[in-house]
Amino acid sequence: MKKIIVIDDDQDILALVKHSLSRDFEVAFADTVSAGERLIAQGDYDLVILDENLPDGFGTELLQRVKSTDGKEDIPIVMLTQRKELKDKLNAFEAGADDYISKPFEPLELLARVNARLRGTNPKNSNLLEREDLKLDLTNQHLTLIKEEGEQEISLTPIEFKILYQLAREEGVVRSRTDLLETVWGKNQNVIDRTVDQHVSKLRKKLEGSRMTVKSLHKKGYLLAPLF
Repeated sequence: MKKIIVIDDDQDILALVKHSLSRDFEVAFADTVSAGERLIAQGDYDLVILDENLPDGFGTELLQRVKSTDGKEDIPIVMLTQRKELKDKLNAFEAGADDYISKPFEPLELLARVNARLRGTNPKNSNLLEREDLKLDLTNQHLTLIKEEGEQEISLTPIEFKILYQLAREEGVVRSRTDLLETVWGKNQNVIDRTVDQHVSKLRKKLEGSRMTVKSLHKKGYLLAPLF
């Protein structure tokens, strides 16, 4: 399993990142520049997610040091920060950042960009996921049905979109109700299995014009698969 370190002192952000990434990656956390730098030096991390404003310094300063350290210079570093100005983004890229995401962020987009960086691909289009005639825009949480006569947007609720994304990112893989509950709602939410069934039923109906559908397997769960 790939290893990621997140350096941020905002506990709410750390919790959100953990929820977004911990299913697919081994995630470590640090809340200061010094703690993060120490962990990077000691560990073998595949990617760093780094805030700019930290209690004991700036993320870009750590970024420059990591990028100039033998054996660490090729670690992808994604800036995740409140700063949205163009000058801040340019400064980060000039310091060596591989990607830049502004807070507040969409967890699905963060996951997609992390995956793109770990694959060594350009994240420019990593916010799009296509399955047959379905196109998911992870940034805006929009679903588009691609038809011969053009594209048609399908209106989904945020929960329906997240369920579809979880099924689409592992097309043909059965996802249990418990798994969907944890990845979509979170482990500590008071949601019952029947809630998943209700949302999936509505989602399946909205996909009726597509070549893809959500299939159910008795006592196992759901998967996204072609109609036939």
